[in-house]
Amino acid sequence: MSAWRREASDRLPELQPLIASREVDNPIMLWIELNMVFEKACDQVPLPVDQLRRFWSYCEWCLEHGSEDVMTAAALGFCEHLIDTDARVAALPLIMPQTRFEEFRGILLYHNDEAKYLAALERFTAHKPGHNKSARSTRSPSAVD
Repeated sequence: MSAWRREASDRLPELQPLIASREVDNPIMLWIELNMVFEKACDQVPLPVDQLRRFWSYCEWCLEHGSEDVMTAAALGFCEHLIDTDARVAALPLIMPQTRFEEFRGILLYHNDEAKYLAALERFTAHKPGHNKSARSTRSPSAVD
């Protein structure tokens, strides 16, 4: 078994039938399929954060330890689609650090415009504890809940 397939199986065991499928005969085919599963998962309520983090963990492995075709597959089959939908954008701060997201600016701008990228980046700031994007409360400091 190839390293990329073994790693996918270890990180996403619930997707073993897909990962082991005969139709998935190379890394880009796997990432095309995983990308579709990831998108559906982002639409679930409640959000399967653990699974989404494992998708990201596998992507990181591909980008850091894979051969050139494995790295390219993760980048083109998954990373360039990170901000394709609002549901994906909402999930990103839960699964990856902002600094890592910022590193993907170039690949994200290949299919998206600057405004969409910046809006996605803002979600990381809005997700930080204690950040309130709306105007400060108009309640008096002495008000008690």
